Amino acid sequence: MSEFRPTPAQKAAIEARGSALLVSAGAGSGKTRVLTERLMSRICDDDEPMDLDSFLIITFTRAAAGELRGRIMEELAELLAREPGNRRLRRQNALCSRAQIGTIHSFCASLLRENCHLLGLSPDFKIVDEERAEAMKQAALERVLETRYEKSEDYPGFLSLADTVGAGRSDERLSALVLSLHSRMQCHARPEEWVREQVSALRAPAEDAGETPWGREILAQARGVAAYWAGELDRLMERMSSQEKISAAYMDSFSHTAEEVRELSRCLDIGWDRARACLPVSFERLKVLRNSPDTQLSELLKSRREECKKAMKGLEELLYAPSAQLLEEMRQTAPAMEALLELTLDFDREFEKDKRRRSLVDYSDLEHYAARLLTDREGQPTALALRMSRRYGEIMVDEYQDVSRVQDAIFRAISREGKNLFMVGDVKQSIYRFRLADPEIFTEKYLSYSDTEAPGLPRRILLRENFRSRREILEGANALFSLCMSRRLGDMDYDDAAALRYGANYAGSVPPPELLLLDAASGDEDSPDKTAREAAFVADRIKALVKGGCTVTGRDGPRPLEYGDIAILLRSANTVGPAYRRAMLERGIPVASAQGGDYFDSLEVSALVSLLAVLDNPHQDVPLIAVLRSPAFAFTPDELSEIRSANRQGDFYTALKAAGENSEKCRDFLERLERLRDLASDMSMAELSWLLLERLDLLALCSAMEDGEQRRERLMAFIGLAERYEGSGYRGLHRFVLWLRKLREKGQEPQLGASGSSAVQIMSIHKSKGLEFPVVFLCDTARRFNKQDSRDTVLVHPELGLGPKLTDTVRRVEYPTLARNAIKLRLEREMLSEEMRLLYVAMTRARERLFITAAVKKPEEALEKAGSLVSRPMAPELLSQAGSMSDWLIYAALADGGEHLKLSLPQQQPEAEEPASESRAQRPGADPAQLRELERELSFVYPYAEAEELPSKVTATELKGRWEPDAEAASLREKPAGVFPMPDFTRAERPLTGAEKGVATHLLLQYMDFSRSGSPEEIEAETERLCSQGFLSRREAQAVDVKAVKKLFDSPLGQRMKSCRKLYREFKFSLLWDAEEIYRKAPGEQLLLQGVVDCCLEEEDGLVVIDYKTDRVKTAEELEERSRFYRGQLLSYAAAMERIHGKKVKQCLLYFISAGKTLEIK
Repeated sequence: MSEFRPTPAQKAAIEARGSALLVSAGAGSGKTRVLTERLMSRICDDDEPMDLDSFLIITFTRAAAGELRGRIMEELAELLAREPGNRRLRRQNALCSRAQIGTIHSFCASLLRENCHLLGLSPDFKIVDEERAEAMKQAALERVLETRYEKSEDYPGFLSLADTVGAGRSDERLSALVLSLHSRMQCHARPEEWVREQVSALRAPAEDAGETPWGREILAQARGVAAYWAGELDRLMERMSSQEKISAAYMDSFSHTAEEVRELSRCLDIGWDRARACLPVSFERLKVLRNSPDTQLSELLKSRREECKKAMKGLEELLYAPSAQLLEEMRQTAPAMEALLELTLDFDREFEKDKRRRSLVDYSDLEHYAARLLTDREGQPTALALRMSRRYGEIMVDEYQDVSRVQDAIFRAISREGKNLFMVGDVKQSIYRFRLADPEIFTEKYLSYSDTEAPGLPRRILLRENFRSRREILEGANALFSLCMSRRLGDMDYDDAAALRYGANYAGSVPPPELLLLDAASGDEDSPDKTAREAAFVADRIKALVKGGCTVTGRDGPRPLEYGDIAILLRSANTVGPAYRRAMLERGIPVASAQGGDYFDSLEVSALVSLLAVLDNPHQDVPLIAVLRSPAFAFTPDELSEIRSANRQGDFYTALKAAGENSEKCRDFLERLERLRDLASDMSMAELSWLLLERLDLLALCSAMEDGEQRRERLMAFIGLAERYEGSGYRGLHRFVLWLRKLREKGQEPQLGASGSSAVQIMSIHKSKGLEFPVVFLCDTARRFNKQDSRDTVLVHPELGLGPKLTDTVRRVEYPTLARNAIKLRLEREMLSEEMRLLYVAMTRARERLFITAAVKKPEEALEKAGSLVSRPMAPELLSQAGSMSDWLIYAALADGGEHLKLSLPQQQPEAEEPASESRAQRPGADPAQLRELERELSFVYPYAEAEELPSKVTATELKGRWEPDAEAASLREKPAGVFPMPDFTRAERPLTGAEKGVATHLLLQYMDFSRSGSPEEIEAETERLCSQGFLSRREAQAVDVKAVKKLFDSPLGQRMKSCRKLYREFKFSLLWDAEEIYRKAPGEQLLLQGVVDCCLEEEDGLVVIDYKTDRVKTAEELEERSRFYRGQLLSYAAAMERIHGKKVKQCLLYFISAGKTLEIK
């Protein structure tokens, strides 16, 4: 290793002893080297030497652990080369392989195996892979839900939960919610304790909404907004005071509004209802101002006044109701939320029981079991933790900013109350909140630890020198984050202590980082066209840099820039990465994408997956044709047509066999396919994949193709996938193919080892953490922030708990609650803070040059608007309104004035731009009459726009629950997903859902002989008969509720069904219907109405329409609510039966099978 000369701060971090030590290490500050040097100094200390195996060293990844172990071995090897006879060094070298250097999960797994008897775990437990865990979760959840439905009387809040949060008969929404809540609960060392705390919070009495944790959160947010605008209005009034004419026109209105905002700010400290009394804030009409002496100032004043109006309107929406109403709404949602929490705990117990039965644990279990062994319910160390703490002279944790609360509890328990805990990290690089990382843990220590050394007291040391980047990169980053990053937006004030300092030694100078604003033209900032244009611009700029003689610093001085020196970083590489890859390839630029979204779509990998699918089952047309068309077999389109013509009726494999009678090429393919299928049955997936590569010469074929090296690399990565699949405990070709398809759907591509290649690299910002590149292009920064987490059915926050919606079960609409609004505010603030830290990580990856691109609509207007808002520093309240990273970047570039962050508006080549010197009418050959006709044709407006919005077909079932639209409410009806569901081949292995049981009962009532319904034995015999004849499956027959069916036929309705003159069962209809009757628009238009009537009785004086329902209802109120919900469906059935049979429908009846109740619909 090269000679290490530590800075004073690094030296202090290496030599400090005797207390907890937090090292806040900025990007590129050499924290890994410091950790290594500290470790070496401890084991080589002449006075108090420590053995290497007395350290516990925790890294974030296994790769980082391997790298650290390698560095330690190198250091020891260098020392031994100088002192070969040093027995102590030789001992440390021998201990290196035994040293506890690994991830938190490897430590927890070791702890559990050592103490498995204390938890009742099998010592040979295995870690379950993600796919198998998901399948086990689904099965466990179905069992728990089944129990809930069967014993609903034991769970009083469950039916309310299913009917409100579940939003209908399907359990999909409720299941997704339980799984999401279960995942988020894992950030707590004892999830069951957190559940109890949340139940207590829901039941806690309060008179003012501001006394609740949710009200406090909203009031705190509102105070910040009010304080900001009170100060902003004062600053605006100060500016206008220099212009007497403007002041005379505007001052009175501004002054009045400012006074009301200050009063609101004061009342927000008092309580909720007192603050509401100050709303709305009034904005008196501005006096007329003609011939302003300073147009720019007057326009700014009006613009900022409008922004203030919007902000005050936002506060009105937050404090939208008095305390009494809000607290009553929370009380109404409490039973369902308590039921949800209890349901999730029951699911957790069922899932854990299933894992224990199979001797499996997941990664969350490793942490929670370890925390259970090492801490008691009060969070104090157990006797085991105290014994373990004596093992370790020091505990070193890298990337401490990314630990969770559970992990922090584990470290505290085994570190002698934290006294021998050495923590390294940088909260500005905490970007893994989705993995339950909590940057607040690091921040709490950062703010509370002392900068000065004091015996026994926790200490912090700041590593600020950056040894990675040029001065220009650091100054650009400092210019941005000193303006935008703060405790409220980024979880740290970017002050002098946080700023990056230049510590490298580059020769000369380079241009500062450049923000390139491109015109997004039409469409929004996330549109595909915008992405393609931005990608093309970046590709052109990269090619110009490489071909234009740009240089970077090499080991021996300046050298020409190569494509392999460049990285493109994206916020969402899986989404937009393919566009950038295409743009590079179109320009002949070599590209390697770790997350380009193209791995499974590449020709060689897709062909290999198709071939495996065909080996599993050749009767699949799409994979079979893909294999035949691949370079390995090279069938032409004409040859495929000839194969199809050999047998036009069957599938393509049948046609291929028929064609093989006359085609040698087809026969050869079929023979090779059969040999491969025979071999596949006895091979592992890795062996089979290797066999295919060898037998079909796929590696050689790839080498002969363009971009051959990367194609070969993708095939080698495929072998790694096969080994990973086998290593997870799975077996079988069919399952392997399904597993690969799921990886593709989730965008989980293998990491390709392209770091050393001469190709531009495309990756996400997350993937780039810990890496560095000579030149970085940070692109797609105008992509809108993803606020999906704040739109979930029930919001979840580790501190604020659950944020439900209030459901109006009659109108089937949902409204936000106090808790939901508070949690939404917190989640969005935390999301924005993480986006700010992501931007920091991205900008600090560059060593020498940094280019940032953003495609925005009308960039000149965006700059003008942003320029009026810039201040130093920027207020978090203003920055929180940003829609993308580009907003922050624009503010910073304007505030900087181009000194450290250059702002450019490059001219892109316009599409089909017309010469400015001549009009169309002046062009030679232009016929004015033809032009007028063309304009008339192009200005045509379709006169039946309403009809475009109509479906061509509607089912009667879709008409249930129809209501007049409410602009203030959110609909419970979800848009159908645009995907085809995968066949469920596991149905035979799981119990029937409630909906499937309902289908079974419907089938019985459709086909059974009603005359054989007098006793349970007769009904059971009928069920068995229908099962034997194939009308019911065995599982469906077993699921039929015989008692409920008997109850139906014992009722007056059942007697009418048995005695009526004519009976229609499962009567299907399709009729043309006037659209205006259903949608109240598009008069004269018709659509197809389809439906299936469960039962219709034809009696002497008319028809009786009956619809069976499996809804679980108990009270009269629930029956009445259901009748309103299904009214539209039943009335459509009645209208259809009247039109078809020409007879009047005298009654429409709902029969609830589980309750045995009949309800007439009027």
